[in-house]
Amino acid sequence: MQALAIQQWGKADVFEEISMTIPKPKANDVLIKVAYAGLNPADWKMRAGHLAQAMPNLVFPLIMGLDASGTVVAVGENVNTLKVGDRVASGTNLFHEGKPGSYAQYLVVNQQRAVKIPNSVSFASAATLTTPSITAWQALFSTSKGALKNAKDKKILINGASGGVGSFAVQFAKQAGAEVATTSSTKNLSYVKSLGSHFLIDYKTQDINERVKTFAPEGLDYILDAVGGGSLNNALDLLKPGGTLISIATITDDGDIEASMEEAQQKGVQHVYAVVSDEGMHEQLSNIVAMAEAGEMVFPPTQSFAMNEISHAHERMETGHAQGKLVLELAGEG
Repeated sequence: MQALAIQQWGKADVFEEISMTIPKPKANDVLIKVAYAGLNPADWKMRAGHLAQAMPNLVFPLIMGLDASGTVVAVGENVNTLKVGDRVASGTNLFHEGKPGSYAQYLVVNQQRAVKIPNSVSFASAATLTTPSITAWQALFSTSKGALKNAKDKKILINGASGGVGSFAVQFAKQAGAEVATTSSTKNLSYVKSLGSHFLIDYKTQDINERVKTFAPEGLDYILDAVGGGSLNNALDLLKPGGTLISIATITDDGDIEASMEEAQQKGVQHVYAVVSDEGMHEQLSNIVAMAEAGEMVFPPTQSFAMNEISHAHERMETGHAQGKLVLELAGEG
């Protein structure tokens, strides 16, 4: 099979296409012929070496990629959730086990990280699913993070609503009954409104804090910050007493986490950092797919890149201003 690999940390042009033996699934694994690989901000940060110390199990040549869609072509002897021929959306074993990711024509993954998708969901859309949707779901609903259950009469701000995580978070929060305000650039306002935002904030032309005071004069119950890097000024002051700021961990620009959590406690609010956990992932992903099949959720728009355009795709990701999700085409919809 062909795969995209890096032999060292570096800039977007560090990728090279290599030939590899198609991997064989172990007892609890499935082998997937990859249609599309989903691209995530963590990819370029990994490529640049920002995760080198945090993930010592990564070895060169490194095949990156956290998300995939495709068709199951082989299963291990203990697999009971999927069968050959199933169309699937999948995570990879890269982060937790250091195994090759989805930038390749075939992928071996533990069965718990893959779920069957209906024919109504395209492979391109399915490749956007795992990491961003699970990140948003766990950030909002995990008891150790947002703990957003019955959200009726709750007011939440989604910062960075037009990106991958934000696109799912807007929809999940609305489904839970919350009143949702969102930040996005001018060009993405109509898209974010289509996701279900009740109150649009254009960070290009409007003062976010002043607009939040209009939306929630008594303060917000929740803020989900999918951008980080200080994009919100005095975010803790936008919360009502007992409110929660949920930051999606960005790895490279989270600032002094302990100091921020201590400051939140002093102000009578809390600041939590959301990092994706494997716990409950299969059930959560199945629920999200069921929502999509029932027409209760839409997928973010995708921009597709060919294998020989991987460097351009990474450069696009690094701008931080892509609407929806970028995907890498391997076998494609066929």
